[in-house]
Amino acid sequence: MVVRVLSSGAASRRTTMPVLSRRNFIASGAALATIPLPAWVHQAHAQPATVLTRFEATSPQGQGMLEKYARAVAKMMAQTPEASPLSWLFQWYTHSVDPTKGMAAEVARLYSGAPPNDPSRLLALATWNTCQPHQANGLPQQQRMFLPWHRMYVYLFERIIQKQLNDATFTLPYWDYTTDGKKAIPEQFRRPNDPLYKVLFRANRNDGSIPGTANVNGGQPIDQDADAPLNLDALARRDFDIKGVALGFSADVERGIHGDVHVLVGNTSNMGSVPWAARDPIFWLHHCNIDRMWWSWNKAGRKNPTSTSWLDQSFAFANENSSRVDPVNRDFVEPEAIEDGAYTYDQPVPVPPLSPTPAGAMVAAFAPSIIAQQAQPGPVNLSGAAVSVPLTTTAAVPMSAQIAAGGQNQRVFLVLQNLQAHAQPGIRYNVYLDPPSGAPSGPASGPVGAINFFDAVGHGEHGGMVQSDKFYSFDVTDRVTGAAAGNGTPPTVRIAPAGAAAADARPAVGSVALVRQ
Repeated sequence: MVVRVLSSGAASRRTTMPVLSRRNFIASGAALATIPLPAWVHQAHAQPATVLTRFEATSPQGQGMLEKYARAVAKMMAQTPEASPLSWLFQWYTHSVDPTKGMAAEVARLYSGAPPNDPSRLLALATWNTCQPHQANGLPQQQRMFLPWHRMYVYLFERIIQKQLNDATFTLPYWDYTTDGKKAIPEQFRRPNDPLYKVLFRANRNDGSIPGTANVNGGQPIDQDADAPLNLDALARRDFDIKGVALGFSADVERGIHGDVHVLVGNTSNMGSVPWAARDPIFWLHHCNIDRMWWSWNKAGRKNPTSTSWLDQSFAFANENSSRVDPVNRDFVEPEAIEDGAYTYDQPVPVPPLSPTPAGAMVAAFAPSIIAQQAQPGPVNLSGAAVSVPLTTTAAVPMSAQIAAGGQNQRVFLVLQNLQAHAQPGIRYNVYLDPPSGAPSGPASGPVGAINFFDAVGHGEHGGMVQSDKFYSFDVTDRVTGAAAGNGTPPTVRIAPAGAAAADARPAVGSVALVRQ
């Protein structure tokens, strides 16, 4: 196996590394300083007994791991120099640097007096602000890297914890926030005066003062919205990638459940803001659960991309020996690389079986066609209460006729594009599709879904940058056929805040449309 490695300030080069046992990596110490990460992954195929298991946080095993986690976090925060790749600050900054200071200023501060080729300084320059896709340019290829980049990030963080503890059996527990009874942040993260667990506490999580949000440190379930509870709908997706306006699994997870949990836990200087998110120790349990969803989706038979450009993509990280590693997607994305390689999970998330009729595959054969769009063009301001957005047809024929012309294999999606905000609203927004006046309510009257603004706020080195090419889409075929569209008049989209948004947020949706595909 050939991978790229950079260590001790040396130039990047290609090298082939030996297969080594995961159990003795800590004892090997400096001898392993240049070993590339993929060697750890593949060695477990030959030694399946070394596969480690990640546990649910409230399980007996998970509770034991949280105790170890707290001890390691304390060591990373208080006993490890900030300039070290093994420090809490360095790992936080890998995701995104403190926006009040900026990367250049922080590099100058931490490595003042160090030579330009100082290994840790070079590693900071190569790895900080590299979160995919939140610190990227929002291009489709970068958006597709959300799951593998965060899998690598969590994996290497886990190995750093093992090194800090001198315990190769440690695994990160996951927070199972979609299961009833487990939607509150684990109690170990809510003990500011506990000698051990106080390092896991953050005071600036949501405190419930905003209507519709939870008192997170008070132990309330973060899922306070009865109309649109946290869900695992993304796991029903057939495809990994976006097809037309149909979200694939990766984008659905990222924009949905992933962003939802971020904004429901923290505020603008905590989990709800990209630059601050990885500062909170709960971040790692959240992303461990997101990784578990991907693992479960693969175990159920869903496939990852097979293009060489995706499989061969690599990213720079620091490993447990303070050396640079450049892991490659192909070494992390296949189910067997998870189950028989470095680690597994104690239990999968239930994944719905594929439908007998491959509707998800069929939509790929049809080009998206707008059949109705907002009657008044321009951004939809969401600063106040619920906003109704009337739709108008884009053709001279009734909308019902346009839907019928698509045939039984086409679907209709409600698409919301170009989300933007000046600050994190701190809440989600429920999206409804109200039937035309005089029409029956149709098969359902609840929200078709929810949106959040986690990734719609300019941040960090990017200032006011907004990744406006991202969109939300909801399959509303059943809502707009039959009785709901019987008179041919388009429905009205209603976007309602699930609480009170921050006053300075000024959130808006750029465009709203019904799309046939």
